Amino acid sequence: PGQGTMVILFRPEDIKTMYSNDGKIPEIPGFDMWEFVRKTSMKDRYTTAGLINNTQDWYDVRHKVQQDMMRPKSALYYLSEMEDIAIELADKIHEVKGEDGILNPLAVVQEYALEAVGCVFMGTRLGALKGVGDGKRLIENIKKSNAYMMDLAFLPTSIAPYLPIYKKFVNYQTEAFDISKIHVDEAIAKMKDTDDTVIAKLVRKCGKDSAIPLIMGIDALIVGIDTTGSSAAFLLYHLADNPDKQDRLYEEICQIVGPKGKMTESALGKMKYMKACQIESQRILPAAFGSSRRAETDLVIGGYEIPEGTTIVRCGSASSNDPESFPNPDEFLPERWLRGCPERHNAHSFANIPWGHGARACIGQRFAKLELYVLMVKLVQRFRMEYTGDKVETVTHLVSMPDKPINIKFIKR
Repeated sequence: PGQGTMVILFRPEDIKTMYSNDGKIPEIPGFDMWEFVRKTSMKDRYTTAGLINNTQDWYDVRHKVQQDMMRPKSALYYLSEMEDIAIELADKIHEVKGEDGILNPLAVVQEYALEAVGCVFMGTRLGALKGVGDGKRLIENIKKSNAYMMDLAFLPTSIAPYLPIYKKFVNYQTEAFDISKIHVDEAIAKMKDTDDTVIAKLVRKCGKDSAIPLIMGIDALIVGIDTTGSSAAFLLYHLADNPDKQDRLYEEICQIVGPKGKMTESALGKMKYMKACQIESQRILPAAFGSSRRAETDLVIGGYEIPEGTTIVRCGSASSNDPESFPNPDEFLPERWLRGCPERHNAHSFANIPWGHGARACIGQRFAKLELYVLMVKLVQRFRMEYTGDKVETVTHLVSMPDKPINIKFIKR
């Protein structure tokens, strides 16, 4: 509804064709409402619409921030702080799990994701894992905002402002903006010329008076909490449900980091199995079911003529679970991603692209991956995890979430 004719793509070769037709500013249909809100109801706050829009504005912002955001060193700068946050997460799991050791980790890993976003993009610890202050408020705010946007995204912008949910959405977005601005302004005020933080790099690139550092923080809040949170929950589920794979991961951690050791950049580079676990979990249960484009010209995909203006949807969760690309696709098999393993896949390169592709690929992916790597190491060092419940699948809101509680037993090592 609201999107007109839609074409759904499943085959990797067709997905490649869709991306190969991207123009200078690839159009994502679901971003129309975000852009409308920022350029009308919130125009007093948004001097730029940031990255969630389909105009020259997006291109200008992406061009300025891409190099610093996508450089590996930018994320690795935060390795020690991420580790501290992950240790706090492990402590909280130990405190709040039931007497039987069981806990559904979704809420606490969402808090972990918010705390990481605050650390990187706002230069502060928000208190999300402690359940206090702005961290607690932002968690509630983003959950409600995203729920409203799930309905608004499919409505014409001409009628949305007259709906009660639109006004509620704008109120929540305004509050999130104002909270974030306080923290970003404080971080900029404390900034030194020698700082290598993301905020410092963005300020040096865009200027002290630019709104871009703040809006990057807002966008990280909007897209980072639920996506990284659900990815983390799915990852813990897969490890708990596959004890042999968890054991192999623990062996790698003990060999490279030690059972109680600290993470280092050098150690991270050697941890091939850990990275394979993250990729395989995302292949089976990706946080984003796919991506979309609005055809900028008449196209031919898979032998079908697709007129200009058609909404094209990549159903990535189907292509990444297609047995033609990944035999026994339901099996959690990190070995698919290890060179030299007999189980190594030979799938098309577009069969599994959970971060998207091209100019619109997830700009925060290096930070999200680091969050997941550090979380995995710290929790597997601390706990043996067991899951004996029913198979977990997804239910899609703005992002894909577990369709049932993931009740994991956390057993202290």
